[in-house]
Amino acid sequence: MLVKNYHLEFCRPPNPEAIHLRGLARLDENIEELLPYLNTVLRGHLYMREPPSLTIKYRAKLITFHPHEIAINILKDEAEAEEIVGWLVGVINDTWDKRETIKAIYEVPPQPRILEILKLLPRTNCRACGEPTCLVFASRLSNGEAAPVSCSGLDPEALDLLQSYLRQFQSTARN
Repeated sequence: MLVKNYHLEFCRPPNPEAIHLRGLARLDENIEELLPYLNTVLRGHLYMREPPSLTIKYRAKLITFHPHEIAINILKDEAEAEEIVGWLVGVINDTWDKRETIKAIYEVPPQPRILEILKLLPRTNCRACGEPTCLVFASRLSNGEAAPVSCSGLDPEALDLLQSYLRQFQSTARN
């Protein structure tokens, strides 16, 4: 176990009309050497060697890991922050325990391309998936926030092609 304790701090963004919070989990331990392993497990969106950091997308939020802290944007409340940080600490500790079996990645892995996804969708903007347009649905698919089966306009062959395309980007650690 690497991370045993953390302390959460909250602030409002500079926009006076913002209703969400920003959260910062200050870690007692230094996770710098674990960042390339977390990049492998969480399929980071931005990995930097100097200064060391890893940014991921999770539930339409940006989460950035630094050696002694985790920053999270767009939190609805403190309970959501506790839930996310609890999950992240679990991932950190699990990755720490398994780091000898994980290949550290020092680059950002490729992500699904929204336009490639959109090409595979019917592009009817029917809203059956719950999104206003197929482009929005493609964006949510790209971020892992939606499932291809939510598109009722896909025939079985198109669904299979879309699932095959997305499968190459999947990580076991993501929700």
